[in-house]
Amino acid sequence: MSLLDFSNIRASWSLNVRLFKGHVQIWLEALGRGDRFTILEDYLLLRRSKLFDEKWYRGEYPDVAGRFVDPLLHYLMSGGQEGRQPNPVFNSRWYLAQNRDVAASGMNPLVHYVRHGASERRDPGPGFSVRKYLAHYPDVVTGGMEPLQHYLRFGREEGRGSGAAGAGGKWQVASKPRAPDDSVWAEHARRRAVRTAGAISVDVVVPVYRGWHDTLACFHSVLSSANETPFEIVVVDDASPEPHLSEKLQELHALGLITLLRNEANLGFVRSCNKAMALHPERDIVLLNADTVVYGDWLDRLLAHGRAPRIATVTPFSTNATICSYPVVNGDNPEKLELGYAALDRIFAGVNKRQSVDVPTGVGFCMYIARAVLDEIGMFDEASFGRGYGEENDLCQRAIAAGWRNLLAGDVFVRHTGGVSFAETSAKARAEGMRALTRKHPAYTGDVRAFIRRDPASLFRRRADAARIAGRHRRNVLFVSHTWGGGIERHMRDIGAICEEAGIGVVYLRPSRTHGLAGDVSAGTLNIPNLSNLKLGPDIDEVVELLALAGITRIHVHSLAGWDMRLLQLLPRIAERLNIPLDFTFHDYMSVCPRINMVDHTGVFCGGAEREKCNACLKRNGNSFGVTDIDDWQAAFRHFLSGVRLCLAPSTDAAKRMKKTFPFLDIAIRPHPEPAASKPVAVRWREGERLRVVLLGAITQHKGSKILVKAAEYAKRKGLPVDFVVVGYTDRDNDLRKNPHVRVTGVYSPADLSDILEKEKAHIALIPSVWPETYCYTLSEALLAGFPVAVFPFGAQHERLAGEGAGRGIYLPGEGLANPALVVDYLLGQRGELAMLADGEFAQPARAYDYHSYYGS
Repeated sequence: MSLLDFSNIRASWSLNVRLFKGHVQIWLEALGRGDRFTILEDYLLLRRSKLFDEKWYRGEYPDVAGRFVDPLLHYLMSGGQEGRQPNPVFNSRWYLAQNRDVAASGMNPLVHYVRHGASERRDPGPGFSVRKYLAHYPDVVTGGMEPLQHYLRFGREEGRGSGAAGAGGKWQVASKPRAPDDSVWAEHARRRAVRTAGAISVDVVVPVYRGWHDTLACFHSVLSSANETPFEIVVVDDASPEPHLSEKLQELHALGLITLLRNEANLGFVRSCNKAMALHPERDIVLLNADTVVYGDWLDRLLAHGRAPRIATVTPFSTNATICSYPVVNGDNPEKLELGYAALDRIFAGVNKRQSVDVPTGVGFCMYIARAVLDEIGMFDEASFGRGYGEENDLCQRAIAAGWRNLLAGDVFVRHTGGVSFAETSAKARAEGMRALTRKHPAYTGDVRAFIRRDPASLFRRRADAARIAGRHRRNVLFVSHTWGGGIERHMRDIGAICEEAGIGVVYLRPSRTHGLAGDVSAGTLNIPNLSNLKLGPDIDEVVELLALAGITRIHVHSLAGWDMRLLQLLPRIAERLNIPLDFTFHDYMSVCPRINMVDHTGVFCGGAEREKCNACLKRNGNSFGVTDIDDWQAAFRHFLSGVRLCLAPSTDAAKRMKKTFPFLDIAIRPHPEPAASKPVAVRWREGERLRVVLLGAITQHKGSKILVKAAEYAKRKGLPVDFVVVGYTDRDNDLRKNPHVRVTGVYSPADLSDILEKEKAHIALIPSVWPETYCYTLSEALLAGFPVAVFPFGAQHERLAGEGAGRGIYLPGEGLANPALVVDYLLGQRGELAMLADGEFAQPARAYDYHSYYGS
């Protein structure tokens, strides 16, 4: 055995020992709790649910992986309340904020979702709509699988959309087509009478069974369309059970609007189509379901593809057309979009002009069929497919075998509501049709799956999504950020509102997965699922095209955390190609240090970037980017920032710290916009009272959670008259729950903050951040609530208290970072000053901008 082999075995043994110790430690902690039986029950429940992704959780949260604990147990004991996600879709923090009853109950969010939320159709996150997923994919309903589980296990791989539609996936069903007023038919007849006789080369074949409004709306749309191609509408009344509809068809036939064929008995879709297609054996065919609506010069565009050599069939995009569906592919799309379907068709016609892709099968709701292919291979197979389902797939497969091609037209969109075309639509008939199809064409399902995996039509859908963004606002700003929420998310919303007031939209680009180069694009409530997982990679031509279609006129980078750092090179190139400005805001210290907050192994601020000290820290403490050389990291950002038009910092303190590393930068100071309204709820401390200290928001390590734990332990050990209330949550809730001097209220809605603080009757706010914050929203909230605020003497929190918050600041000794007992002693020693500092009203300067004053343009 070589020395290398022995070293590998020893390293593996060491890793396994640490894994074992970590698992044992957290399990002993769990079994020692009073609710251990509940934890065990929930543990087994989530294991069975398949909704907890252990590998993903470890990768997303390196601190969990580094502690070698059981990730599912960690999520149950603390991760859920900390807002950590158990899989890429379920958003714990969002779920608790949306469902206050769950937050109030203290139940783990994913446990609640599995036990109750899924069956109650509650959404698991802002990027997934349960109701919409089920509406799009009836097979999921039939199969009985919980929709999120289906999506994670199968749907993503199959190319299904998550059903998200803006905030929380809220959506409305589009209104059904309605029959036009009877007066329109005479006008249609007058126009049809002036057409040139004998020039017709296309029959539009419409089998009709039932559906008054759908059928007449369909005819009206065909007759209203602006096509140069002469056509004849051939209708087959397949023994409709609606006499008034049959009478109307006869009336339209008498007016010369349609050619009417009647079946004495119901023959079904296949035989009805063959009957109509045989009527004029010299003409090409366009099959059109009676539950469709067409727009513009749809027929001219469809035939433009079909006139090419050896083209058998051409199918347009539609709301309900499996592999030709839009916006969500492979499903129904019943939702109401922000624009009409005629406008959507114009978008497809414009952005995908004369473009098509080959498909393994056309879709019969609207399908051009070349007469030449029918002459060569025959019409629909009546013997195999009887009353319908699978006949057009069979035709297309036979055409391919004979050397013909089937196309999806990228520049045509036809609405298809579904459900009224012919009588037999039962699951049994569909299953029989599929069996007949696979018997004849064993490779069919594999071909379709391969097509779905390749998804060559995805660019067509992405272009349409992008153009719809520009349809909402002609000019848009692209905000690039992470997925972590917090202050950056709040700031982007505020700046977004300023942009909207100027008539400029905001589009968000966030990483699809950690440290990748794929991003998810969102734009308010627009349902643009095809811009999820957008590949930004080395070939940026498509990205540039899509951003141009979306009307992006500015790129504003708020954070690159969570991204592959190659984005540093890509973004300036994209901005240059688009000839638009690239802006950047220093929300943290990521550009200086890959540890982002410059907190070292001691758990506190390292003091600032210094080459040798930084490299030693990176080697000792690591970072999520795998960086080992600070010079390389800062050089990459230096090159990126040299191409930035406008560099912003929310505080002078942050700007000064950045200038030490990037002295060439001209950094503009833009404090975050905030309202000036205040509602004093702080209580003056009186002699003999216990000091009540409030902490706001998410108290994680860099926000001082370790200091809070040790300060509370000291207060407990000494029996000191001080209590801490966390209005929010921490990453140390389990430790803090054991201490009678601490109470954690849990996740809250910003709208409820004032009422919560009023009930807590606290005397002072503590912001124990161990790093120099670049801004601090919780400081604003504390000041507006009337609290004196205690902070360590650095960062924007100190700068703001010394300025706008003058007279409200209590400055903690810096030694308290290493010895939190000093923090407690200092606060207790300042009790006599609190009555003078808490004067109720606080007039925060109103920081209001418009688009031009913020961006300087």
